[in-house]
Amino acid sequence: MKPFGRLLVASLVGFAATAATIGPAQAAYTPVVIKSCTIVKPKPLSHNANGTHIVYIIMGHRTASSITFAVGYRNASMHYLRRVTDAGSFAPGVTIDHTLPLYNDVTYAGAPTSMCAPVEVKWAGGTVWMAPTKP
Repeated sequence: MKPFGRLLVASLVGFAATAATIGPAQAAYTPVVIKSCTIVKPKPLSHNANGTHIVYIIMGHRTASSITFAVGYRNASMHYLRRVTDAGSFAPGVTIDHTLPLYNDVTYAGAPTSMCAPVEVKWAGGTVWMAPTKP
């Protein structure tokens, strides 16, 4: 009876460890991988930023029709984020390199963003992926 009890306990521990590692991985899934996200330098004779340059890839097997990003710049310590949507037809696995009209109205303070993440993806078939909200 002892070998069976040990086997049962070992199986339960293994199952719990597997469930603990799979849960966070599923919750962290995002269909868009951002390779780079920076603020564009001003045009000559201007002090304002010239947009937001985002390079990303759609993961999976579906074509996206729009992707909305939340981007933080400068005063991110105040949780100040702006959203921008890139619309078109975006095939999976292809690197997308776009400059979007975001932060054109702020004084340029360097290229780095404080945050850049996809918050919504609309698929060509009409379904929508939304980023999970923080508790």
